[in-house]
Amino acid sequence: MNKFNYKTKLPNVILMLLFFFAAVTSFGQEIVQMPQPEKEWTFMIFMAADNNLEAASSIDINELEKYGSTDKVNYVAQIDRNGGYSNQSELKWSGTRRFYVVKDKSKKMTSPMIEDLGDLDSADPLTLTEYVSWAKENFPAKKYALILWNHGTGWKEISPSMDESAIEEGRGFEIGLGSGFGGMPQNAGAIKQTKQDLPESLKNIIPNISYNISYDYTSNTSMDIPTLAETLVRVKGVLGKPIEMLGFDACLMQMAEVGWAAAPSAKCQVGSPDLEPERGWPYDMISKELNANPEMDGIALGKVIAEAYTKSYSGGSQGNTAVAISVMDFSRVEDFRSDLNAFCDAVIRNISKDIDRVEENRNKTLMYSYSDYIDLGHFLALMAQDKAVSASTKTSALNLLKTICGNRGEGGFVARVASNGDKFKNTRGLSIFFPTRMGFNSYKTRYKAQPMTRETKWFEFLGELAKPNMPYFKLEDIKYIDNNKDGRIAAGEKVEGKVIIKNFGRKTIENAVVTFESKSKYLEEKKQVVELSGMPAPGRSKTLDAFKLKITEDAPVHEEISYVVTLKGKGIPDSTVTGSFFIKEAFSSTGNALLIFTDGFSPAVPVLQQMFQDAGIQFDSWDRSIDGDIRPEVLKRYSDGWVFVCVQDSTPEQSLTDDEIDAIDQFLKVGGRIVLDGQDLAFSLRDHDFLLTRCKAIFVQDDVNVHVVSGVGNFLKGQAFQIFGGDGANNQKWPDEIDPQTGAEVIFKYEEGARDIADEREMNGPDHKAGSFTRGITSSGAAAIRVRDGYRLMLFGFAIESINNAAQRKQIMSEIADFMKPDTESEIKNYARAAGRRVAGDNHRSIERVMVERADLLSSVEERLIKEIKEAAKKDPTLKERLLASFDKLSQKEKKAAAKIERNIRALLEFSGEHDKLK
Repeated sequence: MNKFNYKTKLPNVILMLLFFFAAVTSFGQEIVQMPQPEKEWTFMIFMAADNNLEAASSIDINELEKYGSTDKVNYVAQIDRNGGYSNQSELKWSGTRRFYVVKDKSKKMTSPMIEDLGDLDSADPLTLTEYVSWAKENFPAKKYALILWNHGTGWKEISPSMDESAIEEGRGFEIGLGSGFGGMPQNAGAIKQTKQDLPESLKNIIPNISYNISYDYTSNTSMDIPTLAETLVRVKGVLGKPIEMLGFDACLMQMAEVGWAAAPSAKCQVGSPDLEPERGWPYDMISKELNANPEMDGIALGKVIAEAYTKSYSGGSQGNTAVAISVMDFSRVEDFRSDLNAFCDAVIRNISKDIDRVEENRNKTLMYSYSDYIDLGHFLALMAQDKAVSASTKTSALNLLKTICGNRGEGGFVARVASNGDKFKNTRGLSIFFPTRMGFNSYKTRYKAQPMTRETKWFEFLGELAKPNMPYFKLEDIKYIDNNKDGRIAAGEKVEGKVIIKNFGRKTIENAVVTFESKSKYLEEKKQVVELSGMPAPGRSKTLDAFKLKITEDAPVHEEISYVVTLKGKGIPDSTVTGSFFIKEAFSSTGNALLIFTDGFSPAVPVLQQMFQDAGIQFDSWDRSIDGDIRPEVLKRYSDGWVFVCVQDSTPEQSLTDDEIDAIDQFLKVGGRIVLDGQDLAFSLRDHDFLLTRCKAIFVQDDVNVHVVSGVGNFLKGQAFQIFGGDGANNQKWPDEIDPQTGAEVIFKYEEGARDIADEREMNGPDHKAGSFTRGITSSGAAAIRVRDGYRLMLFGFAIESINNAAQRKQIMSEIADFMKPDTESEIKNYARAAGRRVAGDNHRSIERVMVERADLLSSVEERLIKEIKEAAKKDPTLKERLLASFDKLSQKEKKAAAKIERNIRALLEFSGEHDKLK
């Protein structure tokens, strides 16, 4: 790293005078003698406040000033500020300054500035070590406390661009990675994580850097734990002795991995295993006790901090908030290593018996704000109390628990733990990284770089759980396929049950047995035992046919049928799934249009249903929240009609699944007609092949922040539509901007002049992500497109049900219906266009695959056309003349492409004319 030269350019003589005689503040209020005589303590705060915590820095210094430095204790601080988050702060400056904290009665920070260093990178190890060197040289002491004041994320390097949520709360970022080994349930409050971009509004607040400790927004850097470990070794060298007390006034830092990294350089460590509120530590209470008892050692000071911190948030000076904090005694670190290794060895040795118990107890354990940071002591207590755990594993768990907790919470590796609130009733004050299998695979390379993983057996323990050296099968899901495949299990229906099994182990077996059991009287057979063969290989999943059910004829609608499915095999732990399904009425297709939505109780759905009725469209309804996912077999029923899919936002409940997207894609491949309606649809599909290859569009931006659209071309050209207020759904917080690609036609554009006229705070719908206040059109401004390529598709970047006028909503629905149910002449043109399109492969499909897909498409369209012409010819004697004229109007290229269907239609019409009817 670059070495920062923070010294002034004054002559050496003046420098010596400054450093060895006196420093005068910029306020001219205080003269600080330097160097100070040796005292009992120097309390060094390293405030890495070049971030959104900077306003809190002056508050904490002002707390210290209530008691200030004495003849026994020095309080010094190095504050690195950003300057961009100072609205709530008395300080407005940016850069790095050093202060000597003196006692005063002011409510503002008045301590003298010793030095202005300009802008430094607080994540640079040299910045920290030079600060400690300066403090030792000018404020020598028998004992040194070093407080690292900042945000914190424990051992993890977490980049905000990876995560679904980054909700700032106090001194940490709530960015979890999911929990539950093998997909088990998660504790309430644990934060899931998926790999998605942050909302733009948060990207502006949180730089795209990796976080551990000492986040510096100006430099876009932070210090990871291995680097912190090396830096603390240098600090110990500078001091010539271990740090008497190392403190983290930051979130999530009191974990085994961080403590292990710090142990060679400090005597003890104080910090929170969970989030800290923004106010952090109560420095007034801490300095009062230290000033009164300066002879105390580091562990005693740590206990003072722990008690003061908890008291201050228990109706004290900092309010009422559930908090947890602890003190680690590094003199016990070798005992911790020995007993941790013994526990890991015992579990690995007994893995075939204990693996399920480890997983179940892990999921019962107190999880901190990252759901893969669990309380190690609580986990060990659950293991020790579990009667199903092997005796040697229980013994080793109990030994490690005693080493951590000592005697009644005193004298262990955790010398003191303090907490308040029911949330932390099971805390033992020490977290550890214990991820899911998926989480372990995602993090293992980076986690392996941590000092603790190289020097203990914890990493080996996690690896064995993630992929044990044995066959280890889990029932991942049970799928039921009803006889007519509409997804509704009805009375009298036969149902096939399929089991999805994954082998998480490193070995396999050939055969296993699956048992289905139910107590329901509405099943003709309540228990079935089926032998399975061809079990999945290591690391693989497999769907196997299992049982066959028959629902009784008298099964009432809405009846719940509960069941238990168990997988057994030689040398493998049992895997059991409990579940239920409901008896429903069979799906009945009565119209030629299908309206698909999610949650019929949402404000948008009644508006859509009324739009269909006003336009005179006979339609059927499919509620995904009740009827299940969109199914290919259901879509096929509307091959001669059309389908309207409403997706209201990008929440997991609303978003289309991969299987649903595939079902829609297959429907279009054979000439289907579909409308995709809703804000966030393009956003949700932005990384999916379907958006480009089938919709012929690309995603531009989420939330264009324009709420007026106008028709384009021959689709309602020139007419403007407001998509907020009125009697519409009023739910468009994030309308998408899209760009058409070759083959797509824009039918609606956003009106840039109408930007920012709608107040999203008054709109319906969830607030799962931030909206835009400043954006506008950034590309084509397209709000909706349509495609005619054998199939017919409309994609709306907003929801049409949000149009604020009923008459306009009726008008647009009628236009959509006309496009979706074209006359025969238009379909001949559509066929010719698709047949004449040049065949080319793309990044996802070979030319051969595209040719096969187009052949299937044209065959389906031709079959539908012939069927329609047969029916129409019976009633319309002018049909022959009009259809032949439509072929004559085709371009030469299109006529050549449509030659085959033209011959077939001519033959059909000639036959009809000769026989005066069609057979």
